[in-house]
Amino acid sequence: MKHTLYIYIVCLLTFASCQHDEMAVFEGRGQLCLELYRAGLPKMATRSADSDLAVTILDSHGNVLEQYAAGEVPAKIVLEVGQFTVRAYTDNQSSWKTQNGGKGAGCYYADTLITMQPDAQLNLVMEVPMTNYAATLRLPETFGTLFSSYTFTLASGGRQITVTEGEKAYFDVADGGFTYSLRATNTDGNTHSHSAILFPEVERGKLFTVHYDYASAATTGGVDIEITDNMETDDNDIKI
Repeated sequence: MKHTLYIYIVCLLTFASCQHDEMAVFEGRGQLCLELYRAGLPKMATRSADSDLAVTILDSHGNVLEQYAAGEVPAKIVLEVGQFTVRAYTDNQSSWKTQNGGKGAGCYYADTLITMQPDAQLNLVMEVPMTNYAATLRLPETFGTLFSSYTFTLASGGRQITVTEGEKAYFDVADGGFTYSLRATNTDGNTHSHSAILFPEVERGKLFTVHYDYASAATTGGVDIEITDNMETDDNDIKI
């Protein structure tokens, strides 16, 4: 009985000590609790910050106060009283176009203004949106049995990229849309192609899937541009 009581008392004292230490950290300052995730991706229950997101905290004059690399963002940050900007981003802001052999990669960025109060905790949940967009190719069924080779080309903003089915190329919305073209050789050795077609109505955070269909006795064939967000959530379809 004495042994059990002794353990119980030690646990209570330890818990009280932890509470006291955490409260002492404030000392008239505020505590920021961060939950960060990239838009379109599921939030991870096991961590408070997306491991691909870095964070910079700036004061009201734009000076950097705190800076944390991706994967090293703490769940709680103690700040002085006042206004701050919390900036969350992937670290490829200037390099995303050259990643993956020039095909590019998703780029994410957001900032928000916060006000810290004395001896208070601020819980901040930030959804960080994608700032560019992606395009990919989907071929009709049995294409591989009818055609021996193909070249699918995407172009935008002075970049021309060749991708295979399922591969993504990433582009800047500010460059004003993308063009696409397909050149395919069938098993008889005949080559078919079309001139580059412009698709101007692009939007950041979207995946544009160029889907080719076969011609039949009733149709002349065609192309659908299927638009989803870049994480495969249905949005809408556009027929051209």
